[in-house]
Order: sequence, then C-alpha cells, then structure tokens
Amino acid sequence: MINSKRRVLYTAMMMLMATKAAAQSDQTENAAFDAQQAELEEVTVTGTLIRGIAPTGANVVSLDQEDIVATGAMSASEALAAIPQVSSNFNNVRALTGGGALNLAPSLRNFGPSAAATTLVVMDGRRLINAGLLATSPDPDVIPPSMLERVEVLTDGGSSIYGSDAVGGVINFITRKNFDGVEVSANYGVEGSYNQVDLNLSAGHDWGSGSAFVSYTYAGNEAIYGRDKDFMRQVSENGGQCGAGTVFSGSTPHALPSRDPGTITDCDITDDSTFYPEVNRQSVFAGFTQDISDTINFDLKAFYSERESIAWGDPESDDAGGGGQTAVICSPALGETCAALGGVIFPGYIPVAGDVGYQTVKFNYAGLIDERETNDLEAFQVLPSLTFSLANGWRLQAQASYGESSTETYDQLVNGAGQQIAIASGALNPYDPRSSISEDVIGAFGNFIGSGTQELTNVRFVADGDWFETGAGAVGVAVGAEYTSQGLSDIIYGEFPAATGAADAPTTSADRDIESVFAEFVVPIVGGQNAVTGIEEFTLSVSGRYDNYSDFGDTTNPKVGFTYVPVESVTIRGNWGKSFVAPSLADTHAPDTRSQSLPAFLALNPAVPPASMAQNLITLLGGNPDLDPQKAETWSLGAEVDLPFVPGLTLSATYYDIHFEDQIALNTEFYTDATAPYWVMNPSQEEVEAAVAGAPYIGVPIETLYTPGFGNGVYAILDFRRNNLAEVKQNGLDFNASYLADVGNGSLLATLGGTYTLHREVMSGPGKEFVDVLEAPGESELAVQASVSWQLDNFTAKATWNHTSGYDLDPVVTTARFGEQSKVGSFDTMDLFFKYDLEGQGALENTSLTFNVKNVLDEEPPFFSGTELGSLPGFTNGSTLGRLAILGVNKKF
Repeated sequence: MINSKRRVLYTAMMMLMATKAAAQSDQTENAAFDAQQAELEEVTVTGTLIRGIAPTGANVVSLDQEDIVATGAMSASEALAAIPQVSSNFNNVRALTGGGALNLAPSLRNFGPSAAATTLVVMDGRRLINAGLLATSPDPDVIPPSMLERVEVLTDGGSSIYGSDAVGGVINFITRKNFDGVEVSANYGVEGSYNQVDLNLSAGHDWGSGSAFVSYTYAGNEAIYGRDKDFMRQVSENGGQCGAGTVFSGSTPHALPSRDPGTITDCDITDDSTFYPEVNRQSVFAGFTQDISDTINFDLKAFYSERESIAWGDPESDDAGGGGQTAVICSPALGETCAALGGVIFPGYIPVAGDVGYQTVKFNYAGLIDERETNDLEAFQVLPSLTFSLANGWRLQAQASYGESSTETYDQLVNGAGQQIAIASGALNPYDPRSSISEDVIGAFGNFIGSGTQELTNVRFVADGDWFETGAGAVGVAVGAEYTSQGLSDIIYGEFPAATGAADAPTTSADRDIESVFAEFVVPIVGGQNAVTGIEEFTLSVSGRYDNYSDFGDTTNPKVGFTYVPVESVTIRGNWGKSFVAPSLADTHAPDTRSQSLPAFLALNPAVPPASMAQNLITLLGGNPDLDPQKAETWSLGAEVDLPFVPGLTLSATYYDIHFEDQIALNTEFYTDATAPYWVMNPSQEEVEAAVAGAPYIGVPIETLYTPGFGNGVYAILDFRRNNLAEVKQNGLDFNASYLADVGNGSLLATLGGTYTLHREVMSGPGKEFVDVLEAPGESELAVQASVSWQLDNFTAKATWNHTSGYDLDPVVTTARFGEQSKVGSFDTMDLFFKYDLEGQGALENTSLTFNVKNVLDEEPPFFSGTELGSLPGFTNGSTLGRLAILGVNKKF
C-alpha cells in the first residue's frame, strides 16, 4: 500500500489548508462575488486550451451539479450512467468482478479492450493517476460526486490537445473551485435486503483574495448475490457439483450421499455468486487558492481515496465453494492403471452400482475455502498550479502533478496438483470434503495474488491569449510544453501456494518519460462587423501536438475544426483529426509475460513439416515491449438549431466517423499466410534463448530441446503476445433535443438525447475480414435517454427514461438448457427524482430533501443464454440493482 508516512503528511497538509482558511480575515460579500465573476470569465471548456470559447467544431455533452444530484450517484462512475455516449456505464451497473484491470475506467463508443484506455479521463483538464495491475487507466471513483461542479464529455478525438488515450473522446470531471461555509449531506438507499449509504462533510472559507476547503466522503453498500436477482441464472448444463456432490460411474450419475443411480445434485450455481460486491470507499478532497499579487494566483487541488471491494461466495449457502471441482479417483485395486486414466488412488474408495474401479467425483469446498475475493485501491494526487496574468490579456499557467495508486487483489483458488496429493493421502475426502480438516488440505488450495503501484509525475506550461485582431474578432492562441513520467513498480500477479503466499515472488517494474509540445489557433474569419448575409460567423481552428516517448518513439497528431453560423439560430460545425493511444506499460511489461514449450504437432506450418514429432514449439505469451501506438482518424459534422418559431426548443445532431487502426489484441490463429510474421521457423538456440529472456519460461529446458537425439531443435517460435493486430471502423449519429417553457407558475424542461451506431466493422486479426458486429454476432445500436422535469418555487420533480435497444443474434445461440435464442430484447428503465428546498429559519434554513427511485418499474435486463467474456451469466444489454429508493438530506451552514 502507499507509504503510511506520505499519507499522514498528505492528510496533515489538507488539514493545514483548512486551518489557514479559518485564520484569514473576512472580506465583503461583494468582493467574493466579484472574484467569482472574474473566475467565470477564465473558464476553459473541455476540448480547447483557450479561455472563454467553446471548442471549435466539436460536440460537448455535459452534466451540471443538479443533473449529478438527480442521478442519485454514490460515485463518479455512477454519474456517467446518465450519458448515452458512455457505453460502458449507460443503463448499466458497473462493479469490480476481478481480473487484472481492477478499475472502473469508462469507455466512449465501446472501444477497447487493451490495458490502455481509449477514452481519456481527466480532472479539471489534467491527467489523473492510473490504477490497476493489467491496466494503466484512471478510475474516476477517486473523485467523490459531492466535489463535482459538472462533467463535460468531448465526443470527438482529442489527442491534438491532450495527447494519448483521447480516441473515443475525453471525460472531464470539473471540480468545485471554492466553498464558503459548512455542508453536510447524507443519502440512504434500499432495495429489498440491499442497502447503501453515502455521507459527506465539507467545510471551507472564502476570504476574498483566496479560499480553502476540505471535504470528507464515505460511501458503502452491501453485496447482492445471484439468488437475489431472478435475471442472473445458470445457462450451462448442471454438472452435479452442488450440495453434497455427485459420483459418476461412466456416464451414470449417483447423487451423494445416497448414491442412487440416475440421480444428480442440482442447483443454480449463480445463486452463490456475487452480482454486486460489497464496497466501502473513503475520500478526502481539498482545494486552496490564493492571489499572491494582482497578477499571480496560486491554486492547489489534492485528494486521497481508498476503496475496498469484496465479492463473496454466499456465506449462507452450502452449495458452492471454490467453484465446482472434478476429480477422477480409483480403487486401490486398480493399481498403476489409475495414472493412465488421469486419476489418483483414494484410500476411502466406495464402489457404486455398476462400478468399474474408478469414478469421476464432482464436489465443492464450501466451508473449507475462503470465499472472499478482495480488490483494494488506494490513491492520492496533488495538483498545484501558478497562474500569471501577463500584458495584453495573456495568461501563463505553470502546472504540476504527482500521484500514486496502489492496487491489491486476493482470491483463494484450487491447486490441481495439491488436490491430487490431498486425495491420495486421504486428507481430502472427495465424497464429503466438509469432513476434512482445513489445515490438512491446505496444499489443495492456492492464492491468486496481485499487487503493485503506479506513479504519475507531470509538469505543464501553457500560455494563451489574443494574437491579433481580424475584422471578425481576435485570433486566439495557446502554446505549451509538457513533461510526464509514468511508472509501474513491484507488480505481482499470479497464483501462489496457500501456505506461503507471494513471498519472494518475482515482480515487474517499468517506467517511461514523455516530452510534449502543443499549440492551438482559433481564427475568426467572418463575424461581427464583417458578417454578411448567409455568413453570420465563420471560425476556423487548428491544433496539433507532438509527443516523444522514451520507449516507442514519437507521434504527431493534428486537428482542424470549423464553426459556421449562416443565420443566428443555426450553427454548423465539423472537425477532422488524428488521435492515438500509447501502448500501456501494462501491455509492454505485463506481469503475465511468459513463454512455454509445447509439442510441435499442436500447431504446424503445412509448408514446413517438423524434423521429428519430438520437436517442440516455443510460445511467447503476455506483454510485448515492441508494441506501437494505436492510431485513429476521426471526423464529425453536426448542427444545432434554435427554432425561432418555437421559443425554448433546441435541436442538435452530429454524425461521427472513427477509423481505429493497430488496435492491441491477441493473435489466436495458427499458421496462415497472414500470421506468418508471428512465426519464426526452425530458430537457432541463440534465437530461442533471446526470445524467452527476461520472463518466466515453462517447459523443457532450452538446451535439452537442442540435444541431438532428444529434441532435434525447436520447430518454431509462435508469438501469441499482445500485438497491434485489430482494426475498427465505426460511424454513427449523436442527437439531442431540449425544450424549456414556463408552465403556470413553474418551468418545464424536456430533453431527449442519445447515440445511434450506424456501422461498427471489426477486423480482429491478421488475415481476417471486416465483420459488422451489429449484424453478427449482434450488438445494441441505440442508446437513448429522455427526461421531463418540472420546477415550481422550491420544488423539483423529474422523470427519466433510459433505453438500450435490442438486437438479433447471428448465429442463433443454442443451449441444452434453454434451446435456441435468436434475439436479445431491449432494456428500458424509468427513474424518478424529487427535491424540496425547505424554507424557514434556524435548523431548516438552507436545507434540502431529495428522493430518488431508480428503475421504479423494477425492470430486468434482457435474458441471454450464451456466454460473454467478463460478463455474468443469464443476462446482457444492461444491468440494474432493482427498484432502488434513495432518501437524501443536505444542510448548509
């Protein structure tokens, strides 16, 4: 975990800021108001480095503070569920369910799945510390929702401004600038036996020339199991591992303990799986700003966050433990024949009807194995900056950032070899594992352990201002330079003996430096005094960024955009640009990197027969230090219309096109002409030793493989590591409509927004054809959110409909349990929100009450009888906690 001394110093620093705030003398309310107004004039919008303007030609979707409150979100990730373009989060409940990423990095446009993010996540326009073990992308949950002023989503490529990762777009969490007073909020949610709580305490002071605040947030929830949700169900055939287990003699089952022929223990194994883990999260967030002089301002943001996520096998269940296990056991009378059957002689062997001397026993370890899977994240980041006001309205910002994150995961597994030994010794009774003594069978278990630290250091200088005047206005310019250092250290990831854990385990570490320069120009060509009929405004922007990486080299990414206003009520915009995703350090130096020898007959090159069947292959697996950047070309064209004959109605639509090349993927094909570059035929011993150097090697010793008369050399080296193999072509339409009108004494706001994917063609590897995955195997094309809100004085009511469209399956999914399924249904949920600001003096002053009901109709996600990598069984196309009611109170002093 992060060094405890650093944590103490960090917390002390934040408390010092709060003390500093209390010590400052008060200024007049008018002075504070003037300072806030000046700050508003300095706002830089996501997608541009130039103050006071919207990004030229770009589409930006946003949530303000009221929108975030209306979602009932307990985390920043949950707030993103209100944005249809955030495909990973919309109409969906995300949770840590294990694996190597171990973060909740969001995704725009459904791009993935390499260790690096294809959506850039920033806070106040600045990079966040990465998190995870097999991933290097930020987890937005380090930012408490109470500290968010708004969320802006740039749905275009952004590498010309921000650098790596901004292919799908940019998600910018914009935090509060200042806070004066004390604010307490509490939210409690319940759905059946599930409950959650969210508590926040914030305190700050504004003294006119500066301000400081500190905020503490706690959020926690209980676990939800598969048995609590009807839509989570087993789709595979029953294997007989449930309960007391099952003995198979040949193909005939005999349920334990009765051993009656033709019987089998039965259950839904998902009942004991965690649908939504138990989570406890604490965050401290602080800010400090001070005008050092009339022209110099110092600003500091800092946070510390820790999250513990626990997935359980249901502790009240006796049906599962350590997953279903299978063991072939033999009667002692079978002797050496047992080994040929892949079995082990069990001293307590009991024959069943029709017994042939050996049995296949299906069982589980309920009561013996640790049912917890824990995933812990701890992170902090400090972001100071100095702003210098220069002559002629120019500004120079000197920014720095340092952050660390620590990730740990633990899960107890079954060790197959140890299990065999425990059965052979009689310590483990597969007929009744619960009768075994856990200390005697510890060799049957292994621990999956992952841990490691990521570091980020960043220094950036940005100058922006007006260059010269044109007839249409001032030419805006921003130029800058940036230095970034990224590091992974002490990464452990793998299975280790239960008795020893990860003691003396090898670790993986890597780092790199990035040097960058960038510039942006916004040129108003027509507007104001030189406007003509049909061209009220025409503005052109050009931006570009050069990044030089110490590991893979350099890349340059330009972008051009335009905004055209033919008449006052119509805006037409467009842009074209290039973006990239740098190969993640978790891809180039992956902790799962290894090599292995296998018999050559498993994969043959038809044109090169092996010298003998005794030859071996060498397979390279895991990370690849020779990865290149993933590259994208993006463009979009859109329009916004304010209909003059319908006051309050605004319509917008944007067509986008993304061509994403060199996507990192795994080569899963054997020899073809297209995969030939990933084979080295008949390599020398020196070539093999060089290929496997620096990572664990499993198999026959290399020198043995080249011993005459034994190995006859290595047949081929197969590169099954991560490589730049895949390609995606996607286009679609984003749309939005809003209508604001006065109704009686109140106001009505109706909105409709979403995204429609027209085509999504994927080429998964070398020699593969492009496949439109919307057609085969099938994906949702449409995500829509519509809302109606009404405000009257101090009362607000809002209803929100979320829709994810269904789709046809090609090919049809067929299972023994459910037969054929040809279509996945749509998923529709309805949310309600109410807010009432209490009036009065004393205890009621500045108090508000909120009430959310998420999925008020208690809709279930669509059934799916197939299996999806990384997904829970029985459903797809969205998920929900159910009808969740949340009561909240907020009090300001």
